[in-house]
Amino acid sequence: MEFKYEDNYLNLYLNDEVIGYIKYSIDDNSLVIISTNVKKEHQGKGLARLLMDEIYSYALKNKLEIDSICSYGITYLEKKKNS
Repeated sequence: MEFKYEDNYLNLYLNDEVIGYIKYSIDDNSLVIISTNVKKEHQGKGLARLLMDEIYSYALKNKLEIDSICSYGITYLEKKKNS
């Protein structure tokens, strides 16, 4: 599996096929997660969490605040905040 950042998407590839993604936007010093999606046949494998871990690390490395309007992203960020 491989992560690629492409045009406001963090894509997760398996054998040259996108199997999941996070759509996001960056304004000033803030990264906002808009949506998270994993193909049905790959759900339940922890891939959405892997995507969130990757984009969270990206935000930290680039000194960006991170927020979400996506329900999965909101839950993930709340858990990070409380850990």
